[in-house]
Order: sequence, then C-alpha cells, then structure tokens
Amino acid sequence: MSRRPRRLLDIFDEMQREFEEAFEGLLSGHSMWDSATGRLEPLTQVTETLDKIIVTMDLPMVRREDIHLAVEEDHLKLEASLERCIKYERWGIQRDCEFRSFYKIVTLPAKINPEEAKAKFKSGVLSIELPKTIKGHKIKVE
Repeated sequence: MSRRPRRLLDIFDEMQREFEEAFEGLLSGHSMWDSATGRLEPLTQVTETLDKIIVTMDLPMVRREDIHLAVEEDHLKLEASLERCIKYERWGIQRDCEFRSFYKIVTLPAKINPEEAKAKFKSGVLSIELPKTIKGHKIKVE
C-alpha cells in the first residue's frame, strides 16, 4: 500500500492544531502570576499526616518581617512583599511586567485549629504546621 505524499500546507495545518491543543490547557489554566496586581504565586506543597497539615512555600527575596499569614479552619492566606521589585521587559506578549509581592490562598484538606498554628521561615522557605481539629488514628489489622 503506497502512501500519498502530504502537502506542505497540510503539515503546517496539523502543526498549528497540535500547538493550539498543547497551549490551550496552559493558557486557560491557573496562572502563577498576575501582572495587573504585581503578584506572584509561590510554589506550594501541602502535606497531610494523621494529626496535622504542613504547608511549605518557596518565598525567595522575602524577609521574615514582610510575611503576613492569616489562617482560618479551612484555608490559609499568605501575603509577602519582595525585597525589591522583579521587572520583565519585552516578555512574550506582555510588556513591562513588575512584580512586588507573593500572594496565595490555600484551601486546606481538613479543618484545623488556627490558634495552634506554627510557622518557620528559613533560607527562603516558609513551613507552616497546622494541627487538625479531628485527628486521625491508625487501625491495626489482625
């Protein structure tokens, strides 16, 4: 069975469709920056154990005194100013972006006790321990 040679225009059309599909999720998804407000979203990891939730955030170029945390039973809010602005010029479609702070609201996977929350900041990494209100327990299987 012989294969018909493809036209160059057909190949470009196929490449365009593949690029559109690949970038559709990226462009319609949640962005890690907001150039209108000058905020970046920090890289965040949420880990859950039987008795607590640990939230870890990367906050480079931030001083401890510029971190503001608010915690409720079911979410955590972070705002942190950068030591200096990060400015991008001629960056893709966007022109002259300037970022001044980090901002993120984290929905927690379980209810926590806000009064017992503890936070540590070292070398640009913020670690927040949030004790759960209802603690899990292990069940021994016999």
